[in-house]
Amino acid sequence: MERMEQTHQKMTGGSIPRLLARLCFPSVLAALLPPLVSVIETLIAAGIDPNACGALGIVFPIHALIQTVGFVFGTGAGSLVANALGEKNAQKAHALAFGALFFPLLLAVAFAGLGLLFQLPLLRFLGAGAELLALARPYTVCLLIAAPLMCGCFVLSNLLRAEGKTVYAMAGLAGGNALSVAASLLLVRRFSCGVFGLGLAIPLGYGFAFLFLLAPYLFRRTLVSLSPVFSKETVSEAKRAAVNGLPSLFRQGLTVVAVLLLNRAAKEYGTPAVAAVAVATRVFLFCYAIPLGIGQGMVPAIGFNYGCGKIDRAKRIFVSCVIPATVLLLAASIPAFLFAKPILQWFGRGEDLLPFGIPLLRASLVVLPLHGLIAVTNLLLQALKRPVAASVLAAARQGIFFLPLIFVLPRAFGFSGLWLTQPLADGATFLLSLFYAIRFLKSKKRPG
Repeated sequence: MERMEQTHQKMTGGSIPRLLARLCFPSVLAALLPPLVSVIETLIAAGIDPNACGALGIVFPIHALIQTVGFVFGTGAGSLVANALGEKNAQKAHALAFGALFFPLLLAVAFAGLGLLFQLPLLRFLGAGAELLALARPYTVCLLIAAPLMCGCFVLSNLLRAEGKTVYAMAGLAGGNALSVAASLLLVRRFSCGVFGLGLAIPLGYGFAFLFLLAPYLFRRTLVSLSPVFSKETVSEAKRAAVNGLPSLFRQGLTVVAVLLLNRAAKEYGTPAVAAVAVATRVFLFCYAIPLGIGQGMVPAIGFNYGCGKIDRAKRIFVSCVIPATVLLLAASIPAFLFAKPILQWFGRGEDLLPFGIPLLRASLVVLPLHGLIAVTNLLLQALKRPVAASVLAAARQGIFFLPLIFVLPRAFGFSGLWLTQPLADGATFLLSLFYAIRFLKSKKRPG
């Protein structure tokens, strides 16, 4: 109880900049790690085979779908656990945490089994032709085997952040990702395992991270317990976590759909175009991790203050996150835009990648600063337990606005229409985010 009181005081009182520095800095580092590993992985793949980047792009929707399961329960339960701790309700937090870990692990095992059973049809559906199929298969097998570990890591890291343990959550993910990169380099360059070596590094890295993140619960160093509790309350709280995490389902799940449609549209222009989509996507996601990490660090602060009714403080926290997120994205987008060509050349695919990659990458960078408001506002709505509004905003970018455009613009304008699709969708999503942000800032009482 004393530990809970101390955490409650840190979250709801004192300096906001100091609180956010403690919460957001490690969250940004943790959010940067997976896309950084993805970029490094793509660089390593480029040295294996000219078409390996395209193969990783084909498999990306599977990776994103696995992340989706973990993020739906992790982010959904994280904000609810923070609310429960703000209300000093340890029993509710316990039921939420256990249910949020148990059910996604079951879903991940089922998904992995089905994916391994129908691997070839799945890869063909994702757009793999004959030349990419052989490269994608061994990587996919390892990725599916790692699915339960990946889901567990995403849930545990969010639960730890919910009670303010952002540094420990970051350390676990950092260690796992560092091990994954080291294993990739060793298996590919030392033992010549090719794409299979890249894939094998995934369960090794996430296996370490899962055990590391689980350790505080095993040694009772947390405010929330993960001891098994099979009851109606557990099922009920898991459902609440899933509903609250619906924005992550729309955000991540529709990203899968968007990349799938981009890959299939790019396939008409050949393997270099598919590789260009893969590279541009990874660079964008690396930059996007900045506002995502700031927003994830913000969630427990908003959750605690919302739980105890300090709405004015929650508003100040929100503004204090949007401004640096936007400034950092602007600082990242300008040099990346100017040096788009050398960035793409780092991936070693050859000059045939550049005519497709340069417009794709620059188009995403032009609207990149808008994601400071988009990402932070989306996580704000989740922290406020407003799943409908958060789901609408999460679905807007890759669903409501993107899907009509991807079916119309490439047919009307060719490849130019393809790279125009995402920035137009981002611009419209920014306007919707601005509406929700202004409505929150003008609210006079705790949202219902």
